[in-house]
Amino acid sequence: MKPGKAGSRLVVDMNKKTAFQILLLALLVGGGLYWVAGLFRPEKIQILCDIHPPRVSKKNPRAANPPPAFEVAFGFDQKCTLTDVRVVALEEWATNQLARPLWHLVADSNAVPTRAVVYGQWVRGMRPAVKGKRAEPLQPNVAYRLLIEAGSSTGECDFKLSASPAR
Repeated sequence: MKPGKAGSRLVVDMNKKTAFQILLLALLVGGGLYWVAGLFRPEKIQILCDIHPPRVSKKNPRAANPPPAFEVAFGFDQKCTLTDVRVVALEEWATNQLARPLWHLVADSNAVPTRAVVYGQWVRGMRPAVKGKRAEPLQPNVAYRLLIEAGSSTGECDFKLSASPAR
């Protein structure tokens, strides 16, 4: 057996092993950086929109004010401490990102985590952005967009009311 052959084979095996270890280390470091970077990326909040006839209780039938044709509820995939909630007309929003909201709430200092909100109703720990302003009524066959912020996380949901239901 020649001394040069066995030594070169050992060097080749060491080079393959070292190359594999370097590649494995690079993959682990790259994966770790990708995971850590994902931790600091703002999360998208998933929103579910539910449009249904309003609920009228027997205790408070709202005889003085006719109830709206539909009630619009928004549910979130997680509990969110909301800092900003607004509903805008989608057509207006498409041309002007500063469109006048139909409903706009901002957080007080004591905002509470929530999983759902109903259009036009009070949300615990939030107040109207303009003092005394109430939600404007939604019109049928008009597209709207709900925009929410919860710290650095955001979410949006488009919805449209159909024509008023037959009573």
